[in-house]
Amino acid sequence: MNDDIEIWLMFAPFWLLGIAALVGSVWHMIHFAIVHRRAQAAGHVRKTSSSSGRLQWHELSPDGRHHLKRALIAIGAFAGLCIGGLAVGFAAGLLLRA
Repeated sequence: MNDDIEIWLMFAPFWLLGIAALVGSVWHMIHFAIVHRRAQAAGHVRKTSSSSGRLQWHELSPDGRHHLKRALIAIGAFAGLCIGGLAVGFAAGLLLRA
């Protein structure tokens, strides 16, 4: 088998899992926005003023905190998988070329 194909096959699982993590983060961010807007409409969560751009963690609803936390975890997983995949591809490239 060609060395380039082997390197890409070693990188592919990281790439596919990274895409799944990215899709998961987008899904949770969308649900966070929906849950947060519903909580604001019901008066459970205050609306941000024009001078302060964001709410503090304790000002979010429990469901909003859940989705925001999962979205941030998925973004971190995506970044870690991308870095890990690049490291594996780079290491394999060095070992297979030698």
